[in-house]
Amino acid sequence: MRDISPCDNDHMSEEEFLIRMDGHLARIDQHMARSNEHMARGNEHMARGNEHMARGNEHMARGNELMDENRQAFQDLRTTLREINLRSEKFMRGVISQLEEGRAEMRDQRDEMRAQRRGLLAIIDELRGGGPAAT
Repeated sequence: MRDISPCDNDHMSEEEFLIRMDGHLARIDQHMARSNEHMARGNEHMARGNEHMARGNEHMARGNELMDENRQAFQDLRTTLREINLRSEKFMRGVISQLEEGRAEMRDQRDEMRAQRRGLLAIIDELRGGGPAAT
């Protein structure tokens, strides 16, 4: 039995076959070289993308920290405002109470002043000889 060559055909000699195979392999090598260049550029793009993603993650983390700080500051502010409101309400109740007491005292003084005025006018009328004043 005879060894069969890959180029056992009537249209091509083994030398032609090897030349054609070398040409195909050379083109494959060129394609592989271009693919390697594309892969290298793709890797560079991926590395830059990863850097951008890492910076974006840092910004996101910092933004989350700031939102947490803001949330806490807002809660602290609400607590402080609630305490201020409670103190203000207590103070204003005291002020209103004092105003009401002052109003009552002023009414008492007004009533007393009216009574005194009536008494003085009665005395003046009697001194003039007109008898008790008509009120």
